[in-house]
Amino acid sequence: MTTTAARKGRDLGAGALGALRAELRPRLKELRYSLHLLRKSLLAMIGLAIVLTFVVLAVVGPALAPYPFTYNASEKNGPPGERPIVYRNESARIVAGSGWGYRTVQDLANDDDIYARSDNLGDTLLLRQFELGVYTNLVTFVGVTAQYNSTEGFPGSRLQVFVTWDGGMSWSAPLVTPLRFSDQDSGWFLLDFTSATNWTAWELNNTNFAVRVVHDADLSVGSGPVAIDGVRAVVRFQGYYHILGTTVDGEDILSGLLMGAPISMRIGLIVVAIGTLIGSVLGALAGYFGGPFDELIMRITDVFLAIPALILAMAVAAALGRNLDNVMYALIVTWWPPYTRLVRGQTLSVRENVYIEAARASGGSELRVVGRHILPNTLSPILVQASLDVGSVVLVAAGLSFLGLGAQPGTPEWGLMVSKGFRLFPPVGQNWWQVTFSGLMIFLFVLGFNLLGDGVRDIMDPRLRR
Repeated sequence: MTTTAARKGRDLGAGALGALRAELRPRLKELRYSLHLLRKSLLAMIGLAIVLTFVVLAVVGPALAPYPFTYNASEKNGPPGERPIVYRNESARIVAGSGWGYRTVQDLANDDDIYARSDNLGDTLLLRQFELGVYTNLVTFVGVTAQYNSTEGFPGSRLQVFVTWDGGMSWSAPLVTPLRFSDQDSGWFLLDFTSATNWTAWELNNTNFAVRVVHDADLSVGSGPVAIDGVRAVVRFQGYYHILGTTVDGEDILSGLLMGAPISMRIGLIVVAIGTLIGSVLGALAGYFGGPFDELIMRITDVFLAIPALILAMAVAAALGRNLDNVMYALIVTWWPPYTRLVRGQTLSVRENVYIEAARASGGSELRVVGRHILPNTLSPILVQASLDVGSVVLVAAGLSFLGLGAQPGTPEWGLMVSKGFRLFPPVGQNWWQVTFSGLMIFLFVLGFNLLGDGVRDIMDPRLRR
């Protein structure tokens, strides 16, 4: 009994598998022929290659980004293929001294006529924690700038300035400020310590770098009190290497382009998928049932189609608020009506076919007939239109971001990158690279899907397949 039941089960399974193979064989043959036609179209293959490239970037792009897409005030508007020159000019956050009379840290930061005063030779002032924020080891200049005066009548007073790069264990040779022969304090003296050691980011951090100022005098001229108005550390170094340059906010453009690929792909696919689903279902139901239901659906559709898509999307996005999710909602609202009209027209033709009558006669429900027979036979024009619309959706989303209704600032969205770069583009031509490269990504994305859509149309249209 068990052996007979098992044999019957195997026979049934084999029969079902054979029937499935028989049903799939013509479909696979049709698929192979469609791919053959696609390969024959050069433009369609170019479009497919572009689309596949963006699909790969959408998956691995953020991992390939060389830097985080973050604000960097030091590297704004860096040209492509260069390391921007970064400047630091900082005052100390901690000041201590023996023999010096001074007020606060802020008093020694700027030229404000508030002084630290010393009356005796050898008085020492130690300044630490300049917070230079050096983040590469390509340091090209290290200096200390001092603003001081000598009390009139004692013109020989001056300053000896030392720097350390290891927290005070080692100090540079002193550099002496030029003599001042009055209490005039206009102008700062810049002392160059670039050759004091092999400067790196480690030597210039808050723990290791410090400045020591000592009251000194040229005794052949005289000596007396000296006053310091300000002491600041000055550093110049090369920033990171940026292949495509940086934005007006110092963000790496290549990182922004790579991180923007999944954003654009997500917007395009989600909006087209949901818009296609809503429009196709409504169009199929309206065309199949007809009558008042058809009239209601199509008049609502006409209302949406009467408003330009971009204007309607702008209104919805402005009402919902500025972020990418709201951009998708706004685009979905504007993207379903064309599919409703397209599928309704196809349904009016398909519902008159004999196999639809046969499906009704076999007892199938109305919704089953729509889902099983109407919609699958309207799939060809839907696929063509959807493949063309993915690029269009991304283009409109970029337009919303350009107008300030899309992505939030700091988001690596291509339309927003074009918008920010455009502020400096005309007429001076600064930051042309941000507008050019982000605009090129939008262009290639739209071009790829349009070329692929044209190829799909040629395959799906029987008249063009002959």
